[in-house]
Amino acid sequence: MKKFLYSFFLLLIFLSASIVTYLSIFGLETSKFNNLIVKEIKKKNPEIELKLEKVKLKLDIKKIHLFVSTNYPELVYQNIKIPIPEIKIYTKINKIFKSKIEISQIIFGVEKFKTNEIQKIAIRIKPSNFKTYLLNNVKNGEIEKAIFDLNIDKDFKLIDYIVSGSIKKIDAKVARDLVIKDVSFNFIIENKLALINSIKGSY
Repeated sequence: MKKFLYSFFLLLIFLSASIVTYLSIFGLETSKFNNLIVKEIKKKNPEIELKLEKVKLKLDIKKIHLFVSTNYPELVYQNIKIPIPEIKIYTKINKIFKSKIEISQIIFGVEKFKTNEIQKIAIRIKPSNFKTYLLNNVKNGEIEKAIFDLNIDKDFKLIDYIVSGSIKKIDAKVARDLVIKDVSFNFIIENKLALINSIKGSY
């Protein structure tokens, strides 16, 4: 009996380790949670339109969280299509096994996002100095690539964030008679910190 229990215990450990390894490396392709995720996001922010196709359920061992990952989803915000190569949506393990989604973190990339498209979104943002500058003093160029790491609460409110990436060939007016053209730089932005490096441009 002891030998049987010992063998059963080892088998259980092996199966558990195999499942964890498989989920963390390869993931499980499923469409079961697509509608749940889309409905949850739509409920929290009606201005977001999200369409998911092939989705993989994966495990982040470090965070002990499950997340769904998909490439090139269709994301439209305020009628502006956002070019996203990949998105990861994290949820709590105990929720997902109950077929419920409580999104705790969203990580997504953006590529080749034109400045004029960003300005269309900025028009609807609450008044701020940055918004005014973006609308009146920046033109041309694009976000070449960027990674957004957003932590949110159960009400879909932003808790903290990290954004990093590179901007390419924008024209920025810095004074009445001074315009810097073809500006390119790398950036990292956190809650209370912004770092910019590798700046290039001409004036």
